Amino acid sequence: MVPLQYAYLFGDLSFLAVWIIFYIVCANVRREMITMSLLIGIVSVLTAYFWWTSDWWHPLTITHTRVGIEDFLMGFSSGGVMAVAYEVVFKKLYAPRDNRHYHPSGFTILVMLALLTSWFIWGIGLTSFWASTLAMLFIASTLLMFRKDLFLNSILSGFLMFGISFLFYYSIIMVSPTWVQSTYNFRYLSGVLIFGIPIEELVFWFIAGLVFGPFYEYWKCQYLRPNRATKRLK
Repeated sequence: MVPLQYAYLFGDLSFLAVWIIFYIVCANVRREMITMSLLIGIVSVLTAYFWWTSDWWHPLTITHTRVGIEDFLMGFSSGGVMAVAYEVVFKKLYAPRDNRHYHPSGFTILVMLALLTSWFIWGIGLTSFWASTLAMLFIASTLLMFRKDLFLNSILSGFLMFGISFLFYYSIIMVSPTWVQSTYNFRYLSGVLIFGIPIEELVFWFIAGLVFGPFYEYWKCQYLRPNRATKRLK
């Protein structure tokens, strides 16, 4: 049994184990992993403080603070994993893309996501789950409107993050039997559990994969092609 105080940290470490495996076995995605890990790691600390801990959850950290090293570690490890899971699993390589056609920059997309979520929460009064869900769906639609070639990357990244979070992160956390009831604010959640996990959590990881799975390729104006060397080996 994992003590409640360390459950969040242990769950993060299971995500980090996947991150390390990806980093070791796939040299071609390391730059993307580091970039997205640092970006999402920093963002996760801010969103945890201002959004998630307001009405979604209040996980116990090793420092007994509102946010802790666990929040950065969660963003760092999951950010890198979701950014490259599609490339790693389906053995894709990067290639430059014709950038003559205009689309909003990656920075603009992130600002839009932050402003939309903030407006849904503080302007309209939605919960952080519904605010982030609607905002990320809008952003995913925007990405794919300008980069239709990233559709498969986005959809499969969503399913991969659903599966990875379920098999690794939650399988560790759920070893602590009181984690769910002690952590989640069911006053604002549906109360629907899937194998003991709030459905909102699984929905979140799927939609996060839709947005951040193809985000680096969108940002850097790249596309993914099959690894021909791998094909020849077969």
